[in-house]
Amino acid sequence: MAGWTSTFTAQERVVSHGRVTAPSRISGPSSTFFSSRETFSSPCTPSPCGDNTYCEVSRTGYAQCRCVDGYVPDKNTIIGCKPQCVGDYECPDDFRCQGSKCVRVCVQGACGLNAHCEARNHQARCFCPTGYRGNAEHRCSQEEIEVRRIPAAEPVNPCDAYPCGVNTDCNERGGRAVCTCKIGYDGDPLTECRRGQCLENQDCPQNMLCRSLKCFDPCSDPRDYCAPNAVCTTTRHQVVCSCDRNYRGDGVNSCERFDPASLCSPSPCGGNTNCRVQNERAVCSCIDNYLGNPLTGCTPECVNPCIGLCGEGAHCNVRNGQALCSCPKFYQGDPYIRCSAECTAHDDCRPFQACAEYKCVNPCEEACGKGADCKVEDHTPICSCPSGYTGHPFEGCRPFTDDDYCNPDPCGSNANCQVGRNKIGEKVPVCTCPEYYIGNPLSACQLGSCRSNNDCPSTQACYKYECKNPCVSPAGSVCGINANCKVEKHVPICSCPEGYEGNPIQECSIPSRRRYVNRRRK
Repeated sequence: MAGWTSTFTAQERVVSHGRVTAPSRISGPSSTFFSSRETFSSPCTPSPCGDNTYCEVSRTGYAQCRCVDGYVPDKNTIIGCKPQCVGDYECPDDFRCQGSKCVRVCVQGACGLNAHCEARNHQARCFCPTGYRGNAEHRCSQEEIEVRRIPAAEPVNPCDAYPCGVNTDCNERGGRAVCTCKIGYDGDPLTECRRGQCLENQDCPQNMLCRSLKCFDPCSDPRDYCAPNAVCTTTRHQVVCSCDRNYRGDGVNSCERFDPASLCSPSPCGGNTNCRVQNERAVCSCIDNYLGNPLTGCTPECVNPCIGLCGEGAHCNVRNGQALCSCPKFYQGDPYIRCSAECTAHDDCRPFQACAEYKCVNPCEEACGKGADCKVEDHTPICSCPSGYTGHPFEGCRPFTDDDYCNPDPCGSNANCQVGRNKIGEKVPVCTCPEYYIGNPLSACQLGSCRSNNDCPSTQACYKYECKNPCVSPAGSVCGINANCKVEKHVPICSCPEGYEGNPIQECSIPSRRRYVNRRRK
C-alpha cells in the first residue's frame, strides 16, 4: 500500500476585510516527494510559498508565507510576491518608483532653500513663493521692496485702452503696455492667442506627451528614447523601451543580439540528461529509463521493493536491499496490516477542527493577531478585524481613525478627499473636485475650460468653468415664447421678431389689431 506524508493545501485568511490564502497542513497519501518511506517532515519543507517569500511555522504546526522586505503579495503569498513597482506609472502621481518601492517626490531637500515643492506626473516641481525669487532648485531670496516717491498725479495706465488681442494679459512696464498670452495659450498677443492642446501630460492621450502646449508621440522617432533593436511604446504618458525578440538588454542603453541555442551550450543540466530550448529558456529532462533531478543528475531506474508490502498508513524503508515496514510517528498498529491515527485528513475531524500531527485540534489557536476575530469554516481558520477596526488580522487590529478613510485615497485623479458623514451619521470619505476643476470626483477631475467670461469666445459665457451658449439653460431658452436670442460680449439679448410685440423675456405675440385685420380679410 502507498505511504502517507505531509502535504499542503490553501488556508484562507482575511486581510483588511478581503480574503487571501496561506498554507495550512493536512496529511494524505503521496508517492511524489520521496522514493523511500520517511518520517513526518516540517510543513515548510518543501516550502509551499511562492517567489520572493519566506515560510514560518506557527506553534500549532501551520505554515505561514510572508513577503520579503520591499515586496507585496501577487494576489496571495502562495502564488508569490512581486516588487511594489517596476515603473513610475504604478505609483500615485506624487510618488515615483525607486528601488522597486513607491517613494514621495516632494521630500525634504527636493527643492532649494525657501522654495515650495509641487508633485506632478511623478516629478518634483520647485517654485519660489510670492515675494521671493531666484532658482527654486537652489535658493529663493526675498525680493527687495523698492521705495518710490508718490508722484503728485497718478500717471495714466497704458493698459486702460487694452491694446492687446484676444485671450491675452496686459501689464504696464516702464510706462508701456506689454501684451502676453494667457497661461495655456499661444500665438501673437497683439492680435489673438489660441488655447494650446495641453498644459501637462494628463491633457493628452495616454500614448502621448505634452511639449510646448502640443501633444506629440515620443515613439514617432524611437531613437530619441530607446536603443537600437528596441521597441518603443508609451503607456500612461511613460516611454517604455524593450528589446526585440532574440535581443537582450535594458532597452534604453543597449540591446545585444542573443542566440537562444547558446542556453544549452554548454549544458546547465546534470548528468544523463537532455537540454532543449523552450520559450528562450533552457529546459532539462532525464534521458529514457533514468530518474532524478535533471538539474543535478539522473540515475538508472530501479524496481521498488516496497510496492505492495506494507499495510495501510505504514512507511516503508529500504535498507541493504530489504524493505522494512513501520508505523509513522503518532500512528499505531501492525505496519504490515494497518497503521491508524485519530485523523489523517481534515475531513476526519469535526467541521470546527483541523487535523494537525494526526490529531484533531482547534485551528484558531494562535492563528490570528491581537484584537482579531477567528472562526472556523470547513476546518480552516478565518481571521478578520471586527466592525470599526482595521489592520492585518494576522498581525493585529486597531480602531479606525479619520486618516484611514482617505488612505488609500478612494477618489479620482485631481480630486480632494475629506471625511464626512452619510444620511445615518456614519463617517465616510467624501470626494470633491477642487476650484476651477470639473468632472466626476470618483473617477477624475479635469481643469475647466474657463474661469470667467473673458476665457470664452464673445458668443459664449463661462458657466461652472465651461464655455456654453448663454441663450440656452438646462430648462430651455432664457428668452420668452416666440422671442429671438443673440449673444453680444458673453451676454444673451432677447428681442421680439419683426411683426411681434411684447416683453421678449416673457412672451412675444402678434399685435391684436393685426389679428383683427387678418380675420376681416378672411
